[in-house]
Order: sequence, then C-alpha cells, then structure tokens
Amino acid sequence: MKKHYQIILLLLLIFSFLCSKITAQITGNYPVSINPVIYPPYPTAIKFLNASTTPSLVLTITNKSATNLSIDCYLNITITAKNFTAKSRSINVMAPITVTSGMPLRLTNVDIAQLFDFSNLTGVSLNQYESAFPAAKTTFTFVLYDAATSRQVSDNVNYTVVYSINQPPNLILPADATTQTEKTIQNIIFQWQPRQATAPNAVQYKFELVELFDNTQNPLLAFLTNPIFFTDSTFSNTYIYGPDKPALLTGKTYAWRVKAASYDNGGFQVSNFENNGYSTIFSFKYFAECKAPTMLQVKDIDKTSATVQWDALPEYANFIFHHRKKGDGNWKETTLSGVTENIFYLTNLIGVTTYEVKVSSLCSGTSKTESTIKEFKTTNVEQPNKVVKVNATCGKKPDLPKLSTDLLASLKANDIIKVADYSIVVDNGVTGQNGIFKGTGVAEIWIGKTVKIPVSFNQIKINKKYEVTDGVIIPILQ
Repeated sequence: MKKHYQIILLLLLIFSFLCSKITAQITGNYPVSINPVIYPPYPTAIKFLNASTTPSLVLTITNKSATNLSIDCYLNITITAKNFTAKSRSINVMAPITVTSGMPLRLTNVDIAQLFDFSNLTGVSLNQYESAFPAAKTTFTFVLYDAATSRQVSDNVNYTVVYSINQPPNLILPADATTQTEKTIQNIIFQWQPRQATAPNAVQYKFELVELFDNTQNPLLAFLTNPIFFTDSTFSNTYIYGPDKPALLTGKTYAWRVKAASYDNGGFQVSNFENNGYSTIFSFKYFAECKAPTMLQVKDIDKTSATVQWDALPEYANFIFHHRKKGDGNWKETTLSGVTENIFYLTNLIGVTTYEVKVSSLCSGTSKTESTIKEFKTTNVEQPNKVVKVNATCGKKPDLPKLSTDLLASLKANDIIKVADYSIVVDNGVTGQNGIFKGTGVAEIWIGKTVKIPVSFNQIKINKKYEVTDGVIIPILQ
C-alpha cells in the first residue's frame, strides 16, 4: 500500500513538472521575439499609420529557434485606446513574413501599412479610425502566428504612447478692437504665442484675414459669412503684412485668426490641437494717419473774448477745442462737428489773464491728434470784434439778400448764426433739429462800437448757411 502511494506521488510530480514546462513555453518561450519602438513625432491617428511614407513605428523581429531556421509568420496588431480597441480582422490580413535564424528582420509602418488599413481592422468605427487618438494612454500590441499552423509563435508585446491635446495659439498683436494707422508703406505686424506642449517645431500656422461688411458686423460671424480676404502659411509665430500683400482699405474693419496644424510629416500629422487648432478671433480698424492741426493763431484779443484759427487737412471736419487759464489742471473741451471754417470764438474770458488753447483733430474711429499749445493774454479793454464784418449805417434798413431754404440739420454751442447784418454766437443748451431751433446766444452789433447783447430765440428757422430765415430774436433784459 505504501509503495502504491509512492507511485501516485511520483506521477503527480512528473505531471506538475510537465505543466510548468508547457506554461513557460506559452508565456515566454516562443521561438520568435518582437521588439517594437515608436519614435516621436508619434502618429496621432490610425489612418496616418496606413498612409504615412515616413518611418515612425519600427519592429525588430528575431527568430530564436535553433531547430526551425526559417519561419513564415502572420503579423497581427491590437490598438487599445480610451474609447475603442481595434484588432486585426483575421490572422492573415497581410502576406506572411519570413524570419530567418540569426538574421533579425526590421519592419516599419511603411512596410506593414496594409495592417492598418480600415478594411483589415475590427472594433473601430471609421470616425475613430480617422480621428486623433484621445488624450490618454494608447497601447499598441503586436503578435506573430505561424503561417502554416496558425499557432502563436511570439509573445503579445505592448508599446504604450501617452497622447495629449495641445492648446491653439494666443493672439498678441495687433491687440483686439484696436486701430491700425495707415502708413505710406503698408506694414502691419501680426504676432501670436505658441502653446503646444508636446508638438515639435514642425507646427505650421495658417494666417487668415477677413474684411467686415461694415464696422458693426460681429468679427466672429465674419469668418462664417464673409469670404477670406487673405490667407498664408508660416512656421514662424510672426507674420508681416507688407506692401506685397493686398492693400487694406482705409475706414474698414478687419478680423484675423491663426490655425495651428501639425506639418505633414511624410503623410501623418504629429500633433493634435483643441478647437481644430484655431485661435480666438481679433479685429482691428484700419484708418488713415491722424494729423494734428497746425498754424494755431489767436487774434482779435480783447478783455472778454478772442478768436482762434488753425489749419487742417480739407477732409478733417471734426475737432475738439481745448482751453484753460494757464496754471489750471483741467482743460475745458468743446467738440466741433461738421466744421466748415477752422475757427473758434472764445467768449466769457477774464481780463488781463493768460490762457492756453490747443485743437485736436478727430479722425476716423476714436483716434485724435493734438496740436501744440498756444498761449495768449487778454487785455483790460474790449475792442470791436473783427471776425464778423458788418457794413451798416444807423437808421438805415439793410439790404436783405434772398436766403436759401435748405434747412440746417443741427446747431451747437459756439456756432455763429447770421440775422440780417449782425451775428449771434450760440450758447450752450441749444435744442432742436431739422432747421428749427430754440436757445440763447450773444448778438454782436456795431453801433460805433461793438455791443454784445444777450438774446433768446424760439422756433426760429436756420438754413445750411447758418442764416436765420424765419422767427424772432428777443433781447434778454438784465
């Protein structure tokens, strides 16, 4: 009985030894070995491994067998990503490869491109096949099968790549919603900040520029509805829009953006970007250079008033007039719109006081340019105002010319209206439109000397020549 148990124990030991040998062969003692390496820049989608003409994935296959000197094998692949697992549809999706003992075989993704063809894979949709790998770990598993017996002849060998998603560039210059001044030679510098963390230097930037239909159009919508005004590509993060580019039009608003994309590296892209690589959208207004008024002069200075004149380009009709007593911190400003004569009548000044004046050109958009400061000093006596020349004789009815009926659209402070042969400088607070106005002013009448009389008017009609054509001017008794 004891001998019987010894025989059983011996058989169990032999069986255990044989099982361990079989397990070792299955898990690590195959006759063929695979050593995979994927070199950066890493392919970012399966489709690029199928279409690439540049080696990126390299397999070194070695026949370790001492008895079987030549083995014909089928190569299979499994790609495990975050949201799919793609496998070879069958073990013979591509022609067998022959591995010879003592002669390692080197294959690249170009050699085994057929293995990555969509029709030869299962477990992956066409969209997943063509889209970038998710921002996570992706594992490539390789295995070989004997072409004659279909038995596995290599380990399942893994190679893992961790993919990340890059941020699109940040736009820097020109800053958003700014004004670019037209120069004699067109030259605008566009600049952006790259933000890719893993991409190599082979990132290409596509610069796009659109012209807005009008200055109120949303720049974001412009890229959806407007034709591209200009586009170009560069590897730099700076683009110079020079005189060789299409001329930008004065008074127009333009929007621009940059798309970062991995440069075609032998058939596959090497980097993924959020928002398909597109930056945010910036816009700028393009206007002519704003030139300051020149030849500032102060004339007809007396105790309480002075006349200021300046030269400006004919196309400038809007200005800001600044004045202050010398030594005061703040300027008093008056906006002048639709100016036909570059002249301003300063009133209510203090005698024997030094004043400073300057004039700003209001150009297209919000740009303005100031003149130099002119200084003058009022006198201690009032003199006849020489700005308005009046040819009148006391007691004689003036000759009244035929007046235009084209009514004035708007009236503002410091405008000068004409009533017969005298003038009125309009005060602040005037109201009305379309030729009919209400307000107060100061009438200047020559009766041997200049007399300034406060007046009021209500519902008077004024034509485009600033002539009163209808209504009553009433003196204000003080």
